[in-house]
Amino acid sequence: MIRLRRATADDADALALVHVQAWREAYVGLVPDNVLAELDPARRAAMWREGMARTAMLQLAEQDDAIIGFGSSRRQTDPSSPYSGEIGALYVLRHAQRQGTGRRLMAAMARDLLDAGHVAASLWVLEGNATARRFYAALGGQEIARCEQQHEGFAAVGVAYGWPDLTRLV
Repeated sequence: MIRLRRATADDADALALVHVQAWREAYVGLVPDNVLAELDPARRAAMWREGMARTAMLQLAEQDDAIIGFGSSRRQTDPSSPYSGEIGALYVLRHAQRQGTGRRLMAAMARDLLDAGHVAASLWVLEGNATARRFYAALGGQEIARCEQQHEGFAAVGVAYGWPDLTRLV
């Protein structure tokens, strides 16, 4: 059984390990090998503690008391976006995919954003991440922008997807 819950600062270390593992699973061939090899769970844990202390709303997916995925949402940080909400991250470990976890996390983040007064949201995904792009399109996301972006020491084209009505994700 998969359970969703809001993350707390106490989850940061376990969350960071899942974040690093998810990057290494999802981005082989899309992100330089040295970037993947140098991912540091301690830095990720500090990043998540800071994010939770500021504005990020984090949802965890757990199975058998282990984190198998997560999603973060917040007020929009991209000044060019027409939407006030932002999905900052969505990751589900490979062994836990295709069980509806990603959809449930997106619904939970949409509820968090709606509760915070946002009616619409966007997210960025690497152009080469075809699996994620198909997933977002299947959820009704519309491509709204694309541009070259700097990520953790490498450049890649990012594609923004938007949901003008978050109630469609709930």
